[in-house]
Amino acid sequence: MKFSVLKEQVKVKSRSVADLARFIKTRTDSNSNYTLLLGAGCSVTSGIRSANSLCNEWRDQIYKNLSADLSGTTTVDEQRNWLKTEHSQWYDPIKEYSCLFERKYDLQRQRRMFVETEVGGKIPSIGYAYLTALVDDGDFNTLFTTNFDDLINEAFYLYSRQRPIVCAHDSSINSVTVTSKRPKIIKLHGDYLFDDIKATTRETESLEQNMKDKFIEFSKDFGLVVVGYAGGDRS
Repeated sequence: MKFSVLKEQVKVKSRSVADLARFIKTRTDSNSNYTLLLGAGCSVTSGIRSANSLCNEWRDQIYKNLSADLSGTTTVDEQRNWLKTEHSQWYDPIKEYSCLFERKYDLQRQRRMFVETEVGGKIPSIGYAYLTALVDDGDFNTLFTTNFDDLINEAFYLYSRQRPIVCAHDSSINSVTVTSKRPKIIKLHGDYLFDDIKATTRETESLEQNMKDKFIEFSKDFGLVVVGYAGGDRS
């Protein structure tokens, strides 16, 4: 469902940024009311290309290669329709990022190396500086992210005295507790420094069991603010 359609259907539920700020600030103790889920859109201002930007590049390259059409006059919709018709065994426009990524880079190690070239050496934008200030003030304490980059952790080292717990592996997530006072960064799809990142359609079908259980545990006690995440994977 498109956001515009959903917004029209539940117009009465719409709230302003001021409302959200009030909800976040209204609490009875030092514990936060909300966790954050950050997606790829949060890293664009730090110089990392968005999923949509990468999709446009990959789709164009793959279409030209498979169709032998080098005219450069096709539209995005024409490319999608052709790929869906001629290569439906692997192409799905609804899961475009993951299926194009896997088509471009067959092996997980190749995908990890590509991600490293995209995110390595990037500096956190001012938005991440503000984020660490919100954590320092107690407005947030747990940050879930689907991003492979290290911008959140880097921002803490640049702008905050707090040192967060960073968890990017299913096997280590059990050690993270809801009540821990240290900020927590939980990387749902892994970290670019390791080969086991989740990027393809198959890999993003579901979260690892321990990661899923921990996400559910936090969701029972906190509201969830979603920023820069399109929800393009089944997990």
